[in-house]
Amino acid sequence: MAPTAARDGFRWHRAVEAGSLSSGRGRAAQLDGRWIAVVQDGDEYFATDDACPHQGAPLSEGIVLHGLVICPWHSWAFDVRSGRCARAPHVGIATYAARRRGEWIEVELPDGPSAADGVPNESSARP
Repeated sequence: MAPTAARDGFRWHRAVEAGSLSSGRGRAAQLDGRWIAVVQDGDEYFATDDACPHQGAPLSEGIVLHGLVICPWHSWAFDVRSGRCARAPHVGIATYAARRRGEWIEVELPDGPSAADGVPNESSARP
């Protein structure tokens, strides 16, 4: 899927079909070599790194409640806007701009290689 125009140094990428999400839930998308959790909270869409920094659980499989994405393994909660962990404020995840464009949710990512490119590890491995 071809990215659309974005601000300098960034590109918008089609991530998931809007109809595949519902409030409080998310889906994973692999974009530019990194796994991103795309989640819906009410009528808003958000994007974060998919791997929980605690033990690598897929945040896209957790729930979203009151602006927090909650890890499905150990209930660590992260603010979908800032990425800060509610339990341990010194821990966080990357967040990305997300928008609905037609029937798609798009995520804006920085150009260039990501930390996940070429470095397989447990948290970046997906079936």
